[in-house]
Amino acid sequence: MTESRFKWLYAAVLAAFGLVLWQMLQFVIGHLFHLRPMPNLFDLCFVLFTYLHLPAPFAMRFVGVLIAVTWGTLAWLSAQHAWAAVKAGRFIRKLHASEQTRSIAARSGLRPEQLRIIRHASPLAMTVGLWRPRIVLSTGLIAMLEESELRAVIEHEKCHVRYRDPLGIFLLTMMSKAMGYIPMFTWMAHKYPIMIELRADKFAIGQMAQSADLGSALLKMLREKTTLHMAMSHASFAESSMNLRIRHILDPELPLDVRWPIARLALSVAALVLLQGLI
Repeated sequence: MTESRFKWLYAAVLAAFGLVLWQMLQFVIGHLFHLRPMPNLFDLCFVLFTYLHLPAPFAMRFVGVLIAVTWGTLAWLSAQHAWAAVKAGRFIRKLHASEQTRSIAARSGLRPEQLRIIRHASPLAMTVGLWRPRIVLSTGLIAMLEESELRAVIEHEKCHVRYRDPLGIFLLTMMSKAMGYIPMFTWMAHKYPIMIELRADKFAIGQMAQSADLGSALLKMLREKTTLHMAMSHASFAESSMNLRIRHILDPELPLDVRWPIARLALSVAALVLLQGLI
């Protein structure tokens, strides 16, 4: 599967997620206010359930529990993330090295609000923030890397900022946990962090015109033990798919081999049709 096809699949998964949420909301509003449900593309599924003699009370209870669990999980995850974001914000403000932030931001072509340098011994590089993503680097990382290696890491993180990757990770985490009964959502939540790291590596290599600095920075971070992990959704420089990333850094022309999840796709379509038929 090419990168462009993966993007289309990602967009389709988001659209399916929105469709299911809309249908659930429409179902609840219709029954609370005794409104006639709006027609949808899967109205013909009602014929199937009538033919199978599915008891209406059973279907109603099943749908009610499913909607309650799904929306409850979404609310719980949203609250968890909001609290984690508050704690992470306090932590970053407490350790913020403002002078270094301004200096490195100016050298890197970043606005000061897009970068935060924190005083921490562990080598950290990540992008955090859903709506206004920013790069977070630690003084431990800056002390460990050469200037060119640090620039490669920053270029990598710039790609995460450009595509708002923390938001994508957050949405897919919500989808996979709230709607685990749709297998494609779980598959996408697993593959997306891998794809965005490969995309960011490719972007950094293009900006640096060579891959040596990015590769050496990654290897240095792998040798060091990181003692801090952000609880909120974030895109981290050295947390996922190390072997695959190293192969692509060594050979940037290596084609990306992500197999189509045919079985999961078929099961997901069946689940969507079933849900729409019930709702």
